[in-house]
Parts: sequence; structure tokens; C-alpha cells
Amino acid sequence: MKLRLRDIVSYQGKDFLVEGLLTYRLSGKSLRLGRLVDGATVRWLEPLSDDLDERVLLFEEVTDLSVGAPPPSSVSYQGRSYLPRLSGPAAVEVAGQVPDRVAGTCELWRYRAAGDLYLQIERWPDRMVTLHGESVHKDMIEVLPSP
Repeated sequence: MKLRLRDIVSYQGKDFLVEGLLTYRLSGKSLRLGRLVDGATVRWLEPLSDDLDERVLLFEEVTDLSVGAPPPSSVSYQGRSYLPRLSGPAAVEVAGQVPDRVAGTCELWRYRAAGDLYLQIERWPDRMVTLHGESVHKDMIEVLPSP
């Protein structure tokens, strides 16, 4: 699943415009998040990394979880325990419109809980960002190329 600026992503009856792309380079891995916008609703999509993947990650930013940096070895959120999956400094590239994010570096931690739920915690020079989401089957999302 290739995600490009101005693509339309359809999910659960809503059409989102891909307004921005973040690429994190972390420990030899490359993670990509697309900023999806439908009016005031903003979601973040990590597309498939290869043809064998069947699930994508869909996040939204949350403000009701306060963690320090570095976060603890387990995080409790909405009654679930999240355990670390990856962490480290990330070089970040920004394309398109991504308010409050600039190219540079951040410290990134990703956690996972039962039920394929995820937290992504980012420490930027001026603030912390927390994303919460889940993995969804690729067939639940349709990407329409930009015209």
C-alpha cells in the first residue's frame, strides 16, 4: 500500500485526505505515518510495509495520557497494559502539511497491548505527542490515488 500526498483514504464510511507524511528512521527501520484529515477529524495511518502484511495501524492523537520521557517499562491506558515493542532516537522527515511537527529528530517509543492496540509516544524538543490506535485489516481501508 503506497501512500502519497493528496490520496483519499476511505475507512468506515469516511473519506480522509492525506495532507502530510512523516517518515521515521529508527534503528535501521523506516516507519511511515500519513496524516489523514476529514474536517476536524485527524487520524494517522501506518501503511503496509510490504506485500505480505495484512494489517495497517490506525492512530489518533490523545491528550488524556500523561507519561514522562522515557516512559515506564509498561504503560496503563484505558484499562489495558501496554508493553514496549520498539524505541530509540528517530530521524524524521516531513512532507506536506503536518502542524506541530518539523523535520529533525525525536525520541520514539511504541507499545502494544492485547487486542492489537498500540501506543506511540514521541518526545520532540518542545513537547510530547501520544498516539493511540489499533491494527486493522488492510481490506477495511481503501486508498484512492490523488487525481
